[in-house]
Amino acid sequence: MWTTDKDGILLALLASEITAVTGKTPSELYRGLVARYGEPAYARIDTAATREQKAALAKLSPDQITADRLAGEKITAVLTEAPGNGEPIGGLKVVTETGWFAARPSGTEDVYKLYAESFRGPGQLAAIQEEARAVVAAALG
Repeated sequence: MWTTDKDGILLALLASEITAVTGKTPSELYRGLVARYGEPAYARIDTAATREQKAALAKLSPDQITADRLAGEKITAVLTEAPGNGEPIGGLKVVTETGWFAARPSGTEDVYKLYAESFRGPGQLAAIQEEARAVVAAALG
């Protein structure tokens, strides 16, 4: 059973179980993941958008994305639907081998939210963010 008012205790028990089963602490396991995949850097930024641009962003299709590279890497996926259930995500997600961005219109402000992550650190994250804005601008016309 999961309870929100006692989840600190449950997470401590989970960490204890992870240590008991693997012989490594969660922080040791995390360092192993970083060594294997790289140090993640993540950020969300907002970009001004008109109501018309937000409506268009929510209805994009993958074929409207003409870019084939992002931050120096080949784009491996362009998604406007969730892979698990095929439901629309109300925006766009672009994926490379070591990074990604997603752009979704705000429901309350005249902006779109740009989420981005890199497994090569802050430098690549900044490049993804900059190029993502250009990809979105090109798709919106």
